[in-house]
Amino acid sequence: MHRTQIYLHDALYEGLKIRSRGIGVSISELIRRTLEKDLQKDPVGDARAYFERLKPLDSFSGVDSEAYVRGMRSKSRMLHIDR
Repeated sequence: MHRTQIYLHDALYEGLKIRSRGIGVSISELIRRTLEKDLQKDPVGDARAYFERLKPLDSFSGVDSEAYVRGMRSKSRMLHIDR
């Protein structure tokens, strides 16, 4: 393990103290865990997964949105708006 020094703004340091006490670890351990989690992230993969989840919405591509909303409002007393 390597020792390093970093400079933190007061508010960030206070937030780290509060969080580390809350979960029962040292500030150093909290920083290590946070950095490890961040380094494991895959922004491209995360974006790809996000857009994959949106694919079912393609089924609405040919739907007239105003007509769809009017139809929904006409079927529900709560959504019905008189004009």
